[in-house]
Amino acid sequence: MKWNKLRKRIEDNFAESLNSKVKIYFTKYTSDYDAGDMANRAWITVDGKEVVNFSTLEAFNITGCVYNATTPTDIWKIDKSELKRENGKLIAKGEFSAFDFTECCFEFLNMSIDDAFNHESAILNFLAVLDKRFGKRRLKKTDSEDFHPLAEYFFNLRLVAENIKTTGNIA
Repeated sequence: MKWNKLRKRIEDNFAESLNSKVKIYFTKYTSDYDAGDMANRAWITVDGKEVVNFSTLEAFNITGCVYNATTPTDIWKIDKSELKRENGKLIAKGEFSAFDFTECCFEFLNMSIDDAFNHESAILNFLAVLDKRFGKRRLKKTDSEDFHPLAEYFFNLRLVAENIKTTGNIA
């Protein structure tokens, strides 16, 4: 499936309250064979402002691997839990790559909301809380205490968008 179709399917599943608020992107910066697929990135914007960046080249340069241990793939991956998160950053530099993001998007389309929400991947977690199948009653009952900062940010964004919570960690 091409990226544009994947993006549309993911964004079409976002809750109505998030329509045109949250956008996901992917780009490949070169078709040079020597660079391979490493020169790519994915990012997410909220109200037109970039809030998270998934750079494959950055992930590889920092960890020597392009997949996070939590990404549902059989390809070799590394545990990146030791990476240091800067204040205010949703992910640590090199924690997730564009490959992590796109792989999780593909997997998400074939998962139940419960499986995605309870998965060890923060990417699948935040996709679940943005999804319209994750209802308002469930939002109200959910405790975000143990969430990864990425999932917590989007959880709080959804709470605010649904008028369930008026403040949160939304920059």
